[in-house]
Amino acid sequence: MKFGFVGVASTIASLMVFWLIALQFPQYNLISKAIGYIMGFFVGFALNKLWTYVDQAEDGEKYLLKYIIVYAFTFFVYLAFNYACDHYLHPETTIAPIVGLLGFSEPSAWLLLNGTFVSNVLSIGINVVINFLGTNFLVFKVPSPQELFED
Repeated sequence: MKFGFVGVASTIASLMVFWLIALQFPQYNLISKAIGYIMGFFVGFALNKLWTYVDQAEDGEKYLLKYIIVYAFTFFVYLAFNYACDHYLHPETTIAPIVGLLGFSEPSAWLLLNGTFVSNVLSIGINVVINFLGTNFLVFKVPSPQELFED
């Protein structure tokens, strides 16, 4: 539950920074996504360390380096998927007609005009899964259920 809240908070921070930059400088789409991602990284790390995984955090442990490694990997996945969507896959051309068939013609038209938003949201979705696994099992090493009940 806490990880989900932190994910939503960091995603909102990421998207807000992306939109603010992209609105002013639309020609720098991928750069604005990268800057937004980095902002989300800092929000997520702070909240995860201080709130989500506070029970797993031990004094002296070097979480930031592990966190950077996990998020650096997912950062490149995020940018590569965004680039592929924006330049080759164009997922908005698949998603918008489905939304239109469901009776939402205005959102469908909006999606067609905002393909970079669609690719950004899809990329964030992929990263949520990778970041969750990396954060749980590599950074903060959440114990398995068997380890919780060992004497």
